[in-house]
This record gives sequence, structure tokens and C-alpha cells, in this order.
Amino acid sequence: MADTESTLRRRTDGRLDRTRDPAILDAALAALTENGYHDTNMNDIAARAGVGKAAIYRRWTSKAALIADALVYWRPELAHDDVADTGSLAGDFDELVERIGRNDNDLISNDVVLQVAVEAAQDAQLAAALDDLLLLKGRRMVTTILQRAAERGEVAAGADWSLIADALTGLGLIRVMSGQSFDAKFARQVIDTLVLPAVLAANGGRAR
Repeated sequence: MADTESTLRRRTDGRLDRTRDPAILDAALAALTENGYHDTNMNDIAARAGVGKAAIYRRWTSKAALIADALVYWRPELAHDDVADTGSLAGDFDELVERIGRNDNDLISNDVVLQVAVEAAQDAQLAAALDDLLLLKGRRMVTTILQRAAERGEVAAGADWSLIADALTGLGLIRVMSGQSFDAKFARQVIDTLVLPAVLAANGGRAR
């Protein structure tokens, strides 16, 4: 996986040999997926990467910074909120579901990302390293989709869509907290049974 620059990066500055970075990031991800964030520790990561723990701290100031960087290393799209504009509300949601589905079976699945977001709600250092990006990303993307639909005249203008966006994000977090998977199938179900009916109801029961 190619490296990528990201606003999530919190690595210690300095003239360091970065050739060991991929091995450390891979080791961090392996530990995260096996043990979860809370039980991941720097000693284990160092052993997996074949480096000393000091080598990690010269590059990252904390476990939270390393994990934030590692997530973006494998999932570069986490660093931005870009949402495809297909020209229609249904098409935009179709693209969102397809995007979710592309990561259903990856090492860093949507479940792993949401689990880290849940941890961030309890860990101030992790939340600071993530800049609230993971926890609020879904909300911003859904809000963008609905705002575009309003601009196109598909749904009522002037409505506050943040509650609907929060509902989708919240259901995803509850899903992973209960040990279930937040995958494309579940996202499709929520959009079709909750999100779209609520949007259309606010628009008089029909798309404009």
C-alpha cells in the first residue's frame, strides 16, 4: 500500500530514515485488528515490525498518533470527505453504499474504523489524533448528499438534515458496539427504510 500524506498525521518531525515506516504501520494495523485499540501496545508493535520501541516514538509521539496514521495509510479516503456527485439523490446514495462495500472484506474494514471511533469517544488523546474525523465523517458525507439534493430541487430546501445524518452514523456505531457488522447491505437497508422515507416525508412524500 502506497504511503499518503494526511491531515491525520502526527508524526514527530526530524531527519529520520522512513524506510521502516511501512513495516511499523503494517504491524500497528495487525495488532489493532487482532487486539482492538485498547489492548494494542507499542511493545507488541515494535516486536512485529522488528524495530525497537524507541524507533517508533522517534516517528510517532503516541499510540494514538500511530494508529491514526496507520488507518490513513491503508484507507487514504479517510483523510477527506469527498462525495461523488452523480446528479441525483438516489445515485449519490448508491455511490455511498458502493463505497462502503469496497471495504467490507478489507483488513481495515468499516467495522474496524468505527470501533476506533468508539474508542475515541472514551479516549481524549485518540480523539485529538483523529481530529474527530472518523466519528463525524459519515455525518458530513450524508449531510453533503442531502444538501446537494436540496440545491437540485429533489428535496425541500432549508431543512436541517443533520438529524438524519446523525441517525445513520449513530446506527453504524451501535451496530459495531453490539458486535455486528456495518457493511454495504446494512447501509443500504438503513438508507432505504429510514433515510429516504424521512427525506421524502419532509418533502411532502415525493421527490421534486
